[in-house]
Amino acid sequence: MEPPSPGDQLFRRARHIPGAALLVTADGGTRTLELPDLTLDAPPLAAYRASGTPGRDAGGPPTADTAPGPVPRPDHSRAALERLCDWAGATVMRPLLAELPRGYGRVPSVILVPMAALGAVPWHAARLTGRRGFRRHACEEAHLSYLPSARLLCEVAARPAAGARQALVVGDPTRDLHHAGEEAEAIHRVFHPHGDLLGPGTATPAAVTGWLRRQRGGLLHLACHGVVRQRERHSAYLALSGGELAAEELTEGEPRYRGLDLVVLAACRTNVSGRGYDEAYSLSTAFLVAGARSVIGSLWPVPDEATSLLMYMTHHFLSRDGLPPGQALRAAQLWMLDDRREPPPGMPGHLCARVRHIRGDDLTAWAGFTHLGW
Repeated sequence: MEPPSPGDQLFRRARHIPGAALLVTADGGTRTLELPDLTLDAPPLAAYRASGTPGRDAGGPPTADTAPGPVPRPDHSRAALERLCDWAGATVMRPLLAELPRGYGRVPSVILVPMAALGAVPWHAARLTGRRGFRRHACEEAHLSYLPSARLLCEVAARPAAGARQALVVGDPTRDLHHAGEEAEAIHRVFHPHGDLLGPGTATPAAVTGWLRRQRGGLLHLACHGVVRQRERHSAYLALSGGELAAEELTEGEPRYRGLDLVVLAACRTNVSGRGYDEAYSLSTAFLVAGARSVIGSLWPVPDEATSLLMYMTHHFLSRDGLPPGQALRAAQLWMLDDRREPPPGMPGHLCARVRHIRGDDLTAWAGFTHLGW
């Protein structure tokens, strides 16, 4: 066995250090919020990283002591996620939200920059227990977005919002994601009929990157496979028609896709890192580095039927209500949480038929998606 590297040793020591949040307000003020129960070796976080959500690769991002083990049972995985969200609410989100100013009729907006293994936690799905045991999720109390670093936050915030919008929608390029193909066709037809739609045989890596170079004020929706491979040269990639689009290919050199307004990665694990210790190098991050202003990505393999509804409703709130990307995703997630939800006018029949089959208390159905950027 190889001796542990200095980075491995530092990571192990950091597991036991109580956490804190550095709060930076809109007026430039800073203060520290002590979070004594926030540690990297907290049992709910350790259990989640060992089992994850249904379909999620066990073990999370690579660490020196990661060892292969049996595939976790789905019920154990889901229970681990629920315990994680309870822990996230009690340990971090309840004290953090209590520090935020609130205006009448408005919810606060927060951009989180979680460090180390905390980047794998769906903080927006943290459960807050109130009087009489009533639970709410953090996303019901605030607009929550993410970024991997404060530096990238400053860079992304300086990018101007696109005035025009050109759309490229990619669906089922590998011919084995039926619901993803239906999702892409519905989103293109209802919301972006003047944009481009690519699928099997046409959604090649060259076609997608060629469109990215040409676009000005672009919206890219990718409904396809996302793959994460730990410690490989191409650690995360999208499976397209006839080839792959890797995170590393997007980030080589200077930002190339200027004016790129939004990338929606309706694929598995697109906000999960395949290398390093801080969950920072994912496909979502790569698109931000490459020039995007906003990215919607996922933390685990997402269920096809629920994802189709969530993605359709995100575009509904983007196009019909004019919400910015982070607020549109939040509105779609709140819609998913409501078991009395109704399909909006114009939703295709095959999607309407699924509306009543989604359970709001199923975290795997909606909580896996995150908004990164501005």
